[in-house]
Amino acid sequence: MSKFCQNCGTEIDDNQTVCPNCGAGAEDTNATVEQTTTETANDPINSNPTPSAKPVSPKNIAILAGIIAAIVVVIAIISSIFGSGWKKPIKNYVKGMEKANSEMYLSAFPEFYADQVEDIYTDESLEKALENYEEEYGSKIKMSYKITNKEKIKKDDLQKVQKYIKSKYDTEVKVSKGYKVRAKLTIKGTEDEDTDTDTIYVYKIDGKWSYLDVSPSDAKDYLKD
Repeated sequence: MSKFCQNCGTEIDDNQTVCPNCGAGAEDTNATVEQTTTETANDPINSNPTPSAKPVSPKNIAILAGIIAAIVVVIAIISSIFGSGWKKPIKNYVKGMEKANSEMYLSAFPEFYADQVEDIYTDESLEKALENYEEEYGSKIKMSYKITNKEKIKKDDLQKVQKYIKSKYDTEVKVSKGYKVRAKLTIKGTEDEDTDTDTIYVYKIDGKWSYLDVSPSDAKDYLKD
């Protein structure tokens, strides 16, 4: 079996130790090649060893768990805010009256209604109402409410309210949701307090929850007249 010179590539007989073409020693050349191959195999850079997977530290696991928990909390908060948006007009209605803040009070109502009554419900008129409450209940008037029941309004009844708004206020709106809410409203002063149970109607009008003091049956009766 023949071999080849590692220096010039000339074929060499097995019993030859020197290349007849270039004079290089076949044994030296093979040894050099073998040594180079061995060094390359032992070289950690050139041999490209397969990296081993690093274990996840407890600290990183704790950080990841904290991030997941924070995300869950944010989702819960967002769900809570958007899921109870129908309460906001009730809150603005009560707190606007308590603070004699007409801007807050009027924000409880749909825009088409607030525009018509903004000259009636001013800071001054609300302050006058508070003075009347103070005569009856004492100073430092506080108003609060507690919702005791909520009933979803049917789609057919929402359409009646939508038609009512168009007829009475001459405006086109979309009434997409609504609730009939039972709430205990409390007025408390330094001398006395009183609690009444009232029915409040809130509707999602053009994507915004608003308080509108009209029931589906009232809307139906109005449309008949």
